[in-house]
Amino acid sequence: MSNIFQWTGRHDGDAIHHQRIFHIMNQSERAEYVLIGFCSDEGVQRNKGRIGAAEAPNAIRKQLANLPVHQPISIADRGDVICENGLLEQAQQTLADQVAESLAQGEKPIVLGGGHEVAYGSFSGLFQYLQTHEPDKNIGIINFDAHFDLREAEQASSGTPFLQAAKLSEHHQKQFNYLCIGVANHANTKVLFDTADALNCSYLRDHEVNIFNLNNVLAAVDAFIEKVDCLYVTIDLDVFAAAVAPGVSAPAVKGIDLATFEAIFKHIQETGKIKLLDIAECNPKFDLDNRTAKLAAYIVYQYLFNQ
Repeated sequence: MSNIFQWTGRHDGDAIHHQRIFHIMNQSERAEYVLIGFCSDEGVQRNKGRIGAAEAPNAIRKQLANLPVHQPISIADRGDVICENGLLEQAQQTLADQVAESLAQGEKPIVLGGGHEVAYGSFSGLFQYLQTHEPDKNIGIINFDAHFDLREAEQASSGTPFLQAAKLSEHHQKQFNYLCIGVANHANTKVLFDTADALNCSYLRDHEVNIFNLNNVLAAVDAFIEKVDCLYVTIDLDVFAAAVAPGVSAPAVKGIDLATFEAIFKHIQETGKIKLLDIAECNPKFDLDNRTAKLAAYIVYQYLFNQ
């Protein structure tokens, strides 16, 4: 693990109501929330996407640092897992170990990607933790994403994490529970829809996920959440239109709108079942005015303060 980010920002005064995230970072012996960076775009490169996502964790931290603190929370930065020399599988295992350790300490990990290959490391960590501590509990994956990421391939990539998760679950005779929100017809081949159906996955297409159809969307989300014990929520920023999230590995033509996402995300959070959150595919190399990094930081902020 590497940890060289310097948490600094605007200082308006010493009173508690002046505090920003950087003021409270790493100030508690036992933190409720922990940040873990995953510096990798090896999976994106293997998937023939635009590389640059390895730079995302610090770009997101920089945008998060100055956001104001409106209520008491404790948060710590555990540093970065860095994928070096193309050793993606090793990096994913290191991330899994760190996630499992954080969960065992009663913390709520927030993983900052990185390409969406982060998802297999994240899922494996939660899976590993439950196998050791709560083996009777089952995981539900909620993925906000234009893509299923259920690709069959010879090696792991940003397009394979949820098929890997399905295979890991099957190997341990565990049910695979997967809901993908924001799937775009034009971004997934028929074989990916066939794979999702064969695995009994749930999914909502991007044109279904809008404010006018929110009640139906929330009903589908509730039906999924009801059958699982805990949730791993992963947000691929390409689920949003390129106008909102230009700095991603695969920019979206359409995408879901932010207001609808917020309503769904808040609803999910209020179930109290989220054990793990990660954000993927922020790519500072292609960002405009830090829009995508700001969006990622905003989502983390909403999660921390449940607004």
